[in-house]
Amino acid sequence: MISKRIPNIIILLLLALSFSCSKTEENVPLTTPTAQITVDKLVRKSSLRNQEIPFKIINESGVDVTDLATFYVDGNPIDGSVFTSPTVGEFEVYGVYMDEGVEITTNTETFSVIIPKRKVVVEDYTGTWCGFCPRVAGAITDLHEVTDDITVVAIHETAISFPDPMHFDQIQLLKDAFGVQGFPAARINRSTDWPTPHTLDMVTSMAGQDTNMSIAINSELTDNDLLVQINVVYEEGSVQGDKLVVYLVENGIIYGQVNYYDQDSTSPFYQMGDPISNFEHNEVLRESLSSVLGDVIPSTEALTEYITSFNISLPSEYVVDNLDIIAMVVDSNNTAKNSQHAHVNEDKSYE
Repeated sequence: MISKRIPNIIILLLLALSFSCSKTEENVPLTTPTAQITVDKLVRKSSLRNQEIPFKIINESGVDVTDLATFYVDGNPIDGSVFTSPTVGEFEVYGVYMDEGVEITTNTETFSVIIPKRKVVVEDYTGTWCGFCPRVAGAITDLHEVTDDITVVAIHETAISFPDPMHFDQIQLLKDAFGVQGFPAARINRSTDWPTPHTLDMVTSMAGQDTNMSIAINSELTDNDLLVQINVVYEEGSVQGDKLVVYLVENGIIYGQVNYYDQDSTSPFYQMGDPISNFEHNEVLRESLSSVLGDVIPSTEALTEYITSFNISLPSEYVVDNLDIIAMVVDSNNTAKNSQHAHVNEDKSYE
């Protein structure tokens, strides 16, 4: 018997998909839901405990040979082509099958079983005309230095006598929903005030904690057409009233910022000018792909994915390399329960 190892055959971890189209509540979204993104590598790099992980082998000719294969996880054969684990950890899988008398061994792929971690949503209501607003941006910079388990959105509003080119058209709806009156205003998980002096432990005390729901993001850009797919999975099934919010944000926008801290020696913005001519604005909310307050998540069984997708034609002024997708699941009171973020063209799995 001839044995052969072919390194370029890919094991696909395919999901039992639950397709859906988004429906709006409070307003009409800017995008139209579309089909699922097709991938030719590991579909799911990580899974939750006890979640089914089906394996699939496509040979070099594009033929599905899953039924012909024996799969090995960490060197041990499994029955069939589906694996689950009640414990967390990293695993390796490969498959072996016969092809015209030749034993084929696929390449080895690594995947993880995880407990989801919470990413805290931090929102900054701001404007280039707002002289006190840099203090929130500074606090967010400090947050980024101590934790990766945050998702940040900066929501800009223009002023009558001082236009802000990053103005978000639906900001009034958000201000009404979350009681925002004066600027700057910072919110944690959408509904909790983050008051001055914006102490980091209000956020870090929650960031990275174990939770029971996770979000994955995948996106593809073709010319200026962006397709975004969001996957949500619950350990114990979806909760009635939960909604999915999906935003597009842009980083690295250089634009002047009024700065009332120019003469404050205790501020990181001391003697940086008023206005600061080269201020870098990050995580700027550009578009709401879902309804701005979220699309209802339909009833979903435990460990079964809810999958939805959106597409949008990107304006030419957006810098593609600086664009991120933000996704958050919020409850019926619009409080964020978990979130995820990813660069455009990035496949970000559950974490």
